[in-house]
Amino acid sequence: MRVLFISSGLGVGGAETALERLIPHLQARRVVCEVASLREIGDVGTRMLAVGITVHALGMNPPKPSLKGLWRLFRLIRHFKPDVIQGWMYHGNIAAQIARLAAPRAVVLGAIHQTLARPELDPWTTRAVIRLDALLSHLASRTIYVAHSAAEQHVARGYSRRAAMVVPNGFDTKRHAPDPQVRQSMRTALRFSDAHFVVGTVGRFHPVKDHAGFLRAAIEVAQRFAHVRFVMAGAGLDAGNAELAPLLSHPALQGRVSMLGARDDVPRLMQALDLFVLSSLSEGLPNVVAEAMSCGVPCLVTRVGDAAWMVGETGWVVEPANPEALAAGMSEAIVADAAQLAMRGMAARSRVEAELAIEGVARRYLLLYQDLVGG
Repeated sequence: MRVLFISSGLGVGGAETALERLIPHLQARRVVCEVASLREIGDVGTRMLAVGITVHALGMNPPKPSLKGLWRLFRLIRHFKPDVIQGWMYHGNIAAQIARLAAPRAVVLGAIHQTLARPELDPWTTRAVIRLDALLSHLASRTIYVAHSAAEQHVARGYSRRAAMVVPNGFDTKRHAPDPQVRQSMRTALRFSDAHFVVGTVGRFHPVKDHAGFLRAAIEVAQRFAHVRFVMAGAGLDAGNAELAPLLSHPALQGRVSMLGARDDVPRLMQALDLFVLSSLSEGLPNVVAEAMSCGVPCLVTRVGDAAWMVGETGWVVEPANPEALAAGMSEAIVADAAQLAMRGMAARSRVEAELAIEGVARRYLLLYQDLVGG
């Protein structure tokens, strides 16, 4: 079987990383995969190339598709002859529908990796693309959503109910696994002692992540607990962030917040944490939560997307846009005894292994492709 993935791009992001994890497990099941990025190859595409995945850069600016880029896509399809054309994110889904003109016998699917809980945070161009993707979704054999909440919200906005299907992202539980030695080395490198309780969050700086809410909660917690330290990692979360500077300058946080910026060692960084916090206003199936859980780190999440389902009984869930509730959740974790916290961490990892392991997710994709192509 031959599958062509058409992704909106291959820069660093949750959806792109999910694709990077999925393809090797499909290839191991004798699926021939190639990837077309509507934009440039990007960091994730570069990593794919390094492990032998064929990646094509179409060099388009998706809001303004070029005839030259479409010609490259059509030429690729005629050469590759895919059985399945799998769109990946909104622009990729639209391109996959256009691509069916070059491969009328191919099965065409879409994939959506976000919710629509806060559409006002998206630019008007993105909202227009979503409306077009909704119309075209009725032509797709399936539209795969990574979260039940995402499927419900998109169907309510005009996406095909018939085509809707939920398949979560898969996670490499071998790469994200507890390691006491890594934990000790990372805490030493970050200048944390065994006496410190480390609360961390990972994710690019964006209004939907509500990093300001995280810091407001951190201020309240820091005033109560002298041994707590905070870590913030992700693109834009560095000392030069002017928007967060007023909060970071609060006396309670002085010398207690590590702003690490973008990192390429997130699995190791997770090991240094005692509690992972997701403060987002909107999510689909947040990768970072599953990665922290897989590392045996208990999580405090806001009730967005499928985050509450992910943690189940292993962590804490609070309402979004509520720093006081976030602070209360942090405090509850901080005062928990070490044995209880360790049990939550082990239960979190077991939940990821049972529900979100990449091997099982790849098997679900393969069975879907076989069913649609065979039919």
